Amino acid sequence: MKSFQTHCGGWSGLALVLMAASFSLPARHALTDTPFRVHTLSSDSEFSAATVIDIDGDGRPDVVSGAFWYQAPDWDRHTLRDVTMIRGRFDDYSNLAMDVDGDDDLDIISVNYRSKSLYWCRNPGPAAMRANLDLRWQQIEIDRPGSSETGRLVDIDGDGHLDILPSGTTFAAWYRLQPVPKAASKAAADAREVVSWQRYDLPAELIGHGVGAGDVNGDGRVDVVGPSGWALAPPDPLTGRWRWQPEFNLANDCGLPILVHDVDSDGDADLIWSRGHNYGIYWTEQVGESESSLQATPGGDLDEVEPLISSRKWITHAIDTRWSCAHTLVLADMDGDGNDDLVAGKRFLGHDGKDPGESDPLQIAWYGFDSGTRTWQKHLASIGGTVAIDLDTVCEDIDGDGDVDILAPSRSGLHWLENTKGEQGNPAAPTQDNEVQKGDSPGRKSQHRDASALPLNPARRAPEAAFDLLRIDAGGGEAQRAETPVAFGPRRQQILAAFESIAGALPGPHRRRDLDVQISSVEPTDKYWRIKLSFASDNVSRVPAYLLVPMHIQQRMPAMLCLHPSDAELGKAEICGLGGEPSRFYAHELAERGFVCLAPDYPNFGEYEFDFAANREAYPSGTIKAVWDNVRVLDLLESLPCVERDRIGVIGHSHGGRSGLFTAALDGRVRAVVTSCGFTALADYRRGDLSGWTVDRYMPAIAGFQSGSALPFDFPELLATIVPRPLFVSAPLRDETFDVAGVRKCEASLKPVVELYRRNEKPGDVRFVYPDNGHEFPKAVREEAYQWLRDVMLGKD
Repeated sequence: MKSFQTHCGGWSGLALVLMAASFSLPARHALTDTPFRVHTLSSDSEFSAATVIDIDGDGRPDVVSGAFWYQAPDWDRHTLRDVTMIRGRFDDYSNLAMDVDGDDDLDIISVNYRSKSLYWCRNPGPAAMRANLDLRWQQIEIDRPGSSETGRLVDIDGDGHLDILPSGTTFAAWYRLQPVPKAASKAAADAREVVSWQRYDLPAELIGHGVGAGDVNGDGRVDVVGPSGWALAPPDPLTGRWRWQPEFNLANDCGLPILVHDVDSDGDADLIWSRGHNYGIYWTEQVGESESSLQATPGGDLDEVEPLISSRKWITHAIDTRWSCAHTLVLADMDGDGNDDLVAGKRFLGHDGKDPGESDPLQIAWYGFDSGTRTWQKHLASIGGTVAIDLDTVCEDIDGDGDVDILAPSRSGLHWLENTKGEQGNPAAPTQDNEVQKGDSPGRKSQHRDASALPLNPARRAPEAAFDLLRIDAGGGEAQRAETPVAFGPRRQQILAAFESIAGALPGPHRRRDLDVQISSVEPTDKYWRIKLSFASDNVSRVPAYLLVPMHIQQRMPAMLCLHPSDAELGKAEICGLGGEPSRFYAHELAERGFVCLAPDYPNFGEYEFDFAANREAYPSGTIKAVWDNVRVLDLLESLPCVERDRIGVIGHSHGGRSGLFTAALDGRVRAVVTSCGFTALADYRRGDLSGWTVDRYMPAIAGFQSGSALPFDFPELLATIVPRPLFVSAPLRDETFDVAGVRKCEASLKPVVELYRRNEKPGDVRFVYPDNGHEFPKAVREEAYQWLRDVMLGKD
């Protein structure tokens, strides 16, 4: 162990990599009508928590983060304590501001993982701090109950005083401060003489990753919420028994806190939560006891299958699944309309790059809920660079101009985001300052780059006709190489932006209306139920689909999004074994092997009618409309009680294989990909003739390009966005549509990307097979793919 004292030693250099790799990351899927200006307090800070306290009593809020406080208004840095480092992380997982000793000055409470401790630091008061700006605060241990992700302050017992609620991974308890006489507090030289805490245990079911508190059932008492249910508060929380209510199942890595909040203003408490180490931000709506997440039309008998596919009392809705690792959530009124909004920020390398999407560019966003449409609007506050929120923060009026700003502590630096909504002629997008970094060495300038000044820049072919996927063209003739997954993260986003420039931008949260699942029939087969349904993808279309649910399952199972090939009449029916070529019955065959399968129709295939001309603004191409429909399929699969949410893959042949790649590239919740006859390098597709792709149902914008090589994206790049997830490619040697030579170029180009990830972690298995047949998905290859899926989905790869 070592301590962080008056300088930030041991800076890993990862933040410098982030800044060097940062370039144009367009603010897609979000509004910037409430823009923010980013201010850097310390680019070398590695503390993951921060708060706001008026330390020197001048009426201006100062910032406290870890070992330091930053004095407003010039943000000069001063030392207030030593913080121990344990295995590369500082032992300071929260900075909770609370007057512990009753002297009217806010102290700091820290709830920690690696030391398994809770402690508080005593504020000596503004007079003492003015006399010595680097006066050290006394640190006093409260308890060592076990590891905590972090903690929050909540008035659990309703006595008007805040209590500590840790998110214990090995224990469940809350801590109550015993009353402190003010006179005794001010007279005590050592706070341990007057301050004491009492621990109160909570139900063991609350042990885990994520905790929250609020009045869940409307009885006026504060209940405690966990990932797998909630604890009903007794009339007397000090002596009564908390009763466990296993009414829902969120995720095993919920961010902090799980917010108890009436999202839809219907008078009951809902939940807002995120995945701290995976993709997604969600809200779980509390509904009536008899309400269900789906409805059966006449003829749809759900008796046997309903427990496997329906949720009651609590219905989960996805808010945003385009980015991962939103470990901290805050409610604050960001636009001044009197309603609380949701603020979330990406954590910087919480698991050192091993979490899904962890190496993607950092971002901070806020979300406003529209009660009329029941959708959320995303507003970007920052994207790219080193601005992040790790474990604990606040949203307050830092600059005293009457609006709410965002404090952003992270191991990638300490920043605050100035809300410029009230300024005349405010900027149209998030901006960053380039001032001297307070607390850095004298004369040291910001190493941040203005991302908006750099072009999109697709990866180009090397002379030998391979693709240099690790090359980053930074504009102005400069080029860099991605040497780490973190550096490749912005490259990945650049590829996706290039793809969306042709296919159209994937819609944002504002199009995520309620799924409104309608069941029209349930048919038993020998091994599974075949359920015909439709769901609302947006406010203009309903997607017909088959859901295949294996019989006699006793636990949550892996699931597959199954995408059909190009038979316009059969659509989804073919892959479900209801007609067509038996070699394309892969949804049926997977369901017989125990996978939950959902097979939607592609727009204007099968039973799905869609007017592209009338919806051109929302969906510039059939490709992006289909991808959005598939994103909503993933929303539906995640919500099913029979599905293991972290074991969802995609499979498709031909047209379906291509659409599966696009979907996996744009949605990180796809954990494994099987594509048969789905792609080749664009120059090798029908000798470069892409005219067939220019129709409405594919990508009309391609018509403006003379050749595939002129397009800003290609399939080797799209494949690279899927790594390090498992990928199975079947490319027949005699496929006349997708020339195998182009597939081999893609495979060769992809290998350096796989090796890049291999240096940091074990990437998923990437397998290319080349059967000796034409444009088919032969039985031997299907069987190999099914076994491969079993292995990678069950962690055997």
